[in-house]
Amino acid sequence: MKERNDIAIIGGDDAVVLFNAVGIKTHIVKSPFEAEKIVARLAQERCRIIFLAEDIYEAVPETVEKYQYSPFPIIIPLPTKTDSKGVGLEKIKDNVEKAIGINIF
Repeated sequence: MKERNDIAIIGGDDAVVLFNAVGIKTHIVKSPFEAEKIVARLAQERCRIIFLAEDIYEAVPETVEKYQYSPFPIIIPLPTKTDSKGVGLEKIKDNVEKAIGINIF
């Protein structure tokens, strides 16, 4: 029987490998195209939450948009470097505004 992963992380460097220590399946990719293929495979395998490193999240907007209105997988940007671009925080702000109708930030 194949093990199902409920949470996965996709990143472009070794920073995401640290998440293996807590049992989260990690994938290191070299290109946005490779990340898109992994996201599609994880979605087909019914993965519930996929964290994408911020740089990859920004490089695959079509893939993020494809799953935006699906209940699963939930795709979340993950800052992996000290010079975070704030994509994750902006996404949270957008979701809060969409949920309650006003911008509270």
